[in-house]
Amino acid sequence: MMRLPLAALSALAACLAWAPGFHADAAEALDATVSLRGDAWSGSRRLDDAGATARASAWGHARLGLGAAGKVVADGWLAAESGADAPAACCRTRELYWQASQGPWDWKVGRQLIVWGRADGWNPTDNLSPRDFTLRAADDNDQRRGNDAVQLGLDTGAGTLTALWFAHGASHTLPLEAMPQAVYLVVAAPRAPQWALKFDMAGDGIDGSVSYFQGHDPMPDLSVAGVGPEGVGVAVRNNPLRVLGADVSLSRGPVVWRAEAALMHGDSAGPDDFTRKKPREWLVAGAEFPLAGALTLGLQATLQRVQGYRSPDALANPVEREIAWRQAAVSNQTGATQAGVVWRLAGRWLNDTLLAEANGVVLDRPASSLWRTRITYAVDDRLQWRAGTDHFRGPAHSLWGQLRRNDVAFVELRAGF
Repeated sequence: MMRLPLAALSALAACLAWAPGFHADAAEALDATVSLRGDAWSGSRRLDDAGATARASAWGHARLGLGAAGKVVADGWLAAESGADAPAACCRTRELYWQASQGPWDWKVGRQLIVWGRADGWNPTDNLSPRDFTLRAADDNDQRRGNDAVQLGLDTGAGTLTALWFAHGASHTLPLEAMPQAVYLVVAAPRAPQWALKFDMAGDGIDGSVSYFQGHDPMPDLSVAGVGPEGVGVAVRNNPLRVLGADVSLSRGPVVWRAEAALMHGDSAGPDDFTRKKPREWLVAGAEFPLAGALTLGLQATLQRVQGYRSPDALANPVEREIAWRQAAVSNQTGATQAGVVWRLAGRWLNDTLLAEANGVVLDRPASSLWRTRITYAVDDRLQWRAGTDHFRGPAHSLWGQLRRNDVAFVELRAGF
């Protein structure tokens, strides 16, 4: 994995662009931005008891125009954080790719952040860009990182056909709660290639797509991997996945309606296989409504059906049963059917310098929930204050309940250049 300090490179590129004597054509071709951030958190996102921590980081994005040859895009960050077990410094290349076009064709080659889905917040078809769920970041999208790919797009006149080929799979990074007399064995993401197709259509106030993905699930599964000197080994492994999806967005007056659905199949051996996700159908649908003043309300229903579901309580061995329940919670397959609500209430005030938002997800079978708050205040065009909270509730063997130790509050100062 490339882990170059792209934030530092972007900052250097920006300085060169501003420096006296820098070639005018090159300066016009280069577009670079840097965001310097300092934040404090009440805890980590690693399901531990690390306590309060602080983090300083530089995030950079750069685009270099190559004329008729297209452009090169780079994005990354460099950070240092406090804490006895924190690395002295870390960095990540999120994107680094070349893009060009010729007639109706468009292509990208390199590390890319690819986000699919039109539902608000929860996206069944979003399986292409891995996330680091342990990363302390105010914005969910900052947890994403790219994967190495070749992307080819064709404007057919009726819509855009996109084909993707990935050299290898990619995995989410998960917070995993320690288990007595057990050790997690994180298996590297598969090196096998994977591919995807998507056809996007757009009309008057409506747009949508159909898509297909075949590769490995970025969300890993948990399974017993034997017994060793440190106890039971729990493998954390990415397994094969096929997803047929569709989404649509429709504007009618001030209301925006959205829907997204996916049929998801892996290599589960059936109801008695507790080591892999079972096939499922997942639908998210709803709308965003304007309210009084500057308020907006987004409401979506989520409905999921798991094929061949069987409760892990059927396992007699207590260790296997516990790991199977953790696998069900990580996979969000804790019942044969599951319904829930995804909501978001947001508003802007003080000439759009103050943004306040509350959002969350409430699920049944078993009942669990995520509640979040975010406040952003723009001091001026470059300086922002941000603050927020994450609050998880539910039984230990539920999607959100397993993350209860990740309840956090944070404050961040961000300066953009």
